[in-house]
Amino acid sequence: MRFLARLGAPVREFLVFLGDQAHLVAQTVRFALKLRLDQLGTVAAQTRLQIRFTGLQAFLLVCGTALLLGAVTLIQAFTQLSGLGARSYIGLLMVLIILRELGPLLTAVLVIGRSATAIAAELGTMQLNGEVDALAAHGVNPYQYLLLPRWIGVLVAVFALVVFFDASALAGGFLVARFKEGVTLGVYMGSVRDALVNRDLLATLLKVVLFSSAITFHACRHGLAIRRSQTEVPQAVTRTVVTALVAVFLVDGLVAAFLYA
Repeated sequence: MRFLARLGAPVREFLVFLGDQAHLVAQTVRFALKLRLDQLGTVAAQTRLQIRFTGLQAFLLVCGTALLLGAVTLIQAFTQLSGLGARSYIGLLMVLIILRELGPLLTAVLVIGRSATAIAAELGTMQLNGEVDALAAHGVNPYQYLLLPRWIGVLVAVFALVVFFDASALAGGFLVARFKEGVTLGVYMGSVRDALVNRDLLATLLKVVLFSSAITFHACRHGLAIRRSQTEVPQAVTRTVVTALVAVFLVDGLVAAFLYA
């Protein structure tokens, strides 16, 4: 019985974790639908702050990373496939490697490392200081004031960052194709358009929505779970990174299996 108890403990903890996540999502959606007109200004202001932090302040980091990634992708392709007509596969390589997979995935990883950790630490500190209970005592719904703006802000920011990531990666790839193979912009973009299909756009949109939701609610759950001391804050941040990364990679695999298998 002890063996079965030890075996079942991780399963029970995982199910409790899923239940907590589902509860946060359901309550946030529920109270979002109950927003009054006089509350929209406050929620919008908090949402703008989250978009600025998650999106605008990470813009240069994301674009710089994408530019280098796009350039390295085609450098490797021209090096390894020089005898196989790599020039004719430029668009296909950029779509398969960057637009379909690495664009949304690496953007999510950067957002986890930068923003999810900040959300978990901020909410954890507010919980320890009694600010969350104080908000509720003053009639402010924590789901509307704390969770909803962060969810919408991360969603908008991730969508924008994925667009700029893909554009920067394509620009990096074009620079390499231009100076190494003399490919013109028209030929380059035509090759990308020919390789791009509607499923790729649908996959990107699905990943943006699911990734941003996983990132936000993992961070919020771990931050709000802090109860006793400041030493729990770094632990919550670490758990946020680990569980959000696992969730993002799992969702990425499921979306790929659903749309491309």
